[in-house]
Amino acid sequence: MPVPIGQLDILKAQEDLNIVWMAYYLVSTILPIYGVFCGVGIFLTVLRIWVRIHFARETFRNPLGLDDLFIVLGLIVVSTCTGIQFYNGLKGTGGGPANKQEQQIIIGHKVDYTMLIIEKLAFGFIKLSLLFFFRRIFGFWPSFRRWNNILIGLVAAWTIAFALADLLLCGTHIEMHWAIDQAPGKKYCGSTGALLIAFAITSVLTDAMVLSLPLPYIGKLQMARARKWAASFIFLLGGISTLAGVFRSIFLCVSVSQGWFGWGYKTGPGYVEPLVLQIFNPTFWVMMEMYLGTWAANLPALAPLMRSMNAKYRLYSSTVYRKLSFTHAPGSGGTGRKGSGPDEWLTVARQPESGNSSSLNENAGENGNALQVRIESGHMSDVDEFRV
Repeated sequence: MPVPIGQLDILKAQEDLNIVWMAYYLVSTILPIYGVFCGVGIFLTVLRIWVRIHFARETFRNPLGLDDLFIVLGLIVVSTCTGIQFYNGLKGTGGGPANKQEQQIIIGHKVDYTMLIIEKLAFGFIKLSLLFFFRRIFGFWPSFRRWNNILIGLVAAWTIAFALADLLLCGTHIEMHWAIDQAPGKKYCGSTGALLIAFAITSVLTDAMVLSLPLPYIGKLQMARARKWAASFIFLLGGISTLAGVFRSIFLCVSVSQGWFGWGYKTGPGYVEPLVLQIFNPTFWVMMEMYLGTWAANLPALAPLMRSMNAKYRLYSSTVYRKLSFTHAPGSGGTGRKGSGPDEWLTVARQPESGNSSSLNENAGENGNALQVRIESGHMSDVDEFRV
């Protein structure tokens, strides 16, 4: 399809931008990454639901709660965003050169506009899932419930406000979002760059408030200090997602100062992109923030499964250890001791049935009626096997 002469410079600017990003974010690379990360999120969410039903069915009438509902909603939105990125990679620009094809540019703009709206829902659902999960654990403290309610209301309002702001940025002229010539958007639309920066920064701030909420109350729990540190670490895993949000905020601050995301933006002759703009693809880091947020929201809910697996592993290890440790006494003529170092074996003569007591004899292995006990660093371990 021929392109009007007046639009060639617009398409050329878009092509130059996509070529810069293509060097670091090849479609053949990022699409498999999206698929794997989304698949892990789906697996963790399904595992979370199974853990809730399997481990809490005897304790709660309904083991599933609002935290589970919101993480499922968040996963649906994240999966939708993944599908949109696959469509853009196959049909749109996909981060690669536009090749001056008008249809590719339009598809790319439509993808960007759709992502701007529904990504707000994904972030909001994930944060709400964490808040309702924390409420399950620490809700018996009135002060926690009060702050928890405040944050739930704040996150809900924040999600709705930014989703509506993106949806209505151009008022009734919604077609401006995917127009080839976006210069008229200066007249009909608000500032895309300012809205993106405001959302990115407030997303990091709300992450910090949500993740730090349970920390003071973990210290009040009656548990060992090591377990408190472990619980704090699990809750702070969401900080990995927040780190992706920080990268996105840095990119947006630099790019907006360069004029990016302005309506009708065009690069001048000899323009050289700053290094930070070449390294950080905003779409990629938005997707990473959503994926990692989904993981982080699911991991704390898997704690019952981890405890069960740890208990079974310790029981199995203990059983194997004893079976390997408490073997038969040595043959006749032996001293009754095995091994070297702090762990040793002591063969103790068994008391005769006649009632005549026998002294502890390290050479009792010869009478064929002995008991082996392992001494570990000076402490006698449990008896597991007799030699009769």
